[in-house]
This record gives sequence, structure tokens and C-alpha cells, in this order.
Amino acid sequence: MAKTAELKIPSDIEYRVIGNMFCLLISVAGLLAGEMVRLRSFDYWLNDLIPLLLLTWSGFGCYRNFLSTMIAYHDVLPPEHHSAPNVAHIHGEPVIAGHISSKPGMSTDKVLEQVAKRIETQKADALKRNKFTN
Repeated sequence: MAKTAELKIPSDIEYRVIGNMFCLLISVAGLLAGEMVRLRSFDYWLNDLIPLLLLTWSGFGCYRNFLSTMIAYHDVLPPEHHSAPNVAHIHGEPVIAGHISSKPGMSTDKVLEQVAKRIETQKADALKRNKFTN
């Protein structure tokens, strides 16, 4: 008979990982503010014993909880991503993007003449307005 191992994974495993990461952050901050960093020597490790113990304890706990989380979610499929609805499923008028209606009978020469006339009338209006103000 083959024996199967049963893993007991708590339901709040994500919160434990976050808590251990926070404890790692605090212990690293304690080490950075400790004697070893200040005096730049490993000879003072005994003065920083508490941050070192916190670092090893929380590091081991974080590693254990991370492995448990990966084992728990190993066989879980990722959620399906819902994309934008397909254009074929939308009913209504088809829209042509960038469609500009053209006026019949307008050539480039006529357009240039119209623009020149508008510029000249705007200049004349501006001169009339300036005569009254001066």
C-alpha cells in the first residue's frame, strides 16, 4: 500500500505571507540601524542578535508559506479574461470610420479661390474695425 501525504493549508495563507514580508521589512530596518552597519564590522553581530533572529524566523516563515501557497494554487486554473464584445455581435448601423462626404463639383482651383476670397473679406473687415478705433 502506498501512503499519501495530506497537506494542511490554512485558509488565510495570503495574509500570513504578507505578515511575514512585513516582519522581514522590520527586521531589515533593524539591521540597517544596528551596530554592524553603523560600525561596518561583523564583529558586532551579538549586539544585533534580535534583528538577526527576527530576520531568520520571518524569512523561514515566509519561505514556508510561499511554498504552501504555490502548492495550493498549483492546480487552480487562472480566471478567464473577458475581452471586448465582438463586432459581429453588435447589431445596428455599420459605421465607416474616417468617411468625409465630398461636395460634388468642387475642384482644387475653386477651393483655392474661395479661400482667397474669405481671407480678403476678413482683411477688409479688420481694416474697417481698425479705422474706427484709431
